[in-house]
Amino acid sequence: MVDIVKALFNPDEFVADLFFDIAGGASEKAASDRAAAAARAVGEFNAGLIERDIDLLEKQREIINRNAVLQERVDRFRFAQTQGTVVANYSAAGIDISHGTPMTVLRQNAREFEYDQAIADFNNSVTNMQINDAQENARLSAELSRMEGGAQAATLRAQGTQSLISSFGRAATAGYERGLFD
Repeated sequence: MVDIVKALFNPDEFVADLFFDIAGGASEKAASDRAAAAARAVGEFNAGLIERDIDLLEKQREIINRNAVLQERVDRFRFAQTQGTVVANYSAAGIDISHGTPMTVLRQNAREFEYDQAIADFNNSVTNMQINDAQENARLSAELSRMEGGAQAATLRAQGTQSLISSFGRAATAGYERGLFD
């Protein structure tokens, strides 16, 4: 009878089985935690790359706006030259430029110039709105990347915890089957 009990309950083998079950679960938990940290790091890295685009878009905005200001200055200078040419031509023809057709022409030129400037300002505003949209899209993409990394990390940690709990369950089952808890 003693030999049957020894055969059913070999303490050395039983302790080793318990140890390896629990150690295996702990090892899987540690591996899952490392994988979770890596998933979170990948999400953060990708978010950083996306956020770099926000800065590049801001630099693009600065260039576009500076170019718009410079172009307006050039256009105003050229407009002044054109108006001067109109005045000089009327004067050279002996026409009084203080009233009548010459003033009408100068005013019409000024209205057309201001209209063209309003269109250029509107187009610049549209470009800035497009940059704003692209920046917001990049911000949201970066946030999504972080959330995806966090979700994947949480899933991996949960799998590790599940492995650890399962190893404790297997060890407890083995102990119960061997009468450890009787």
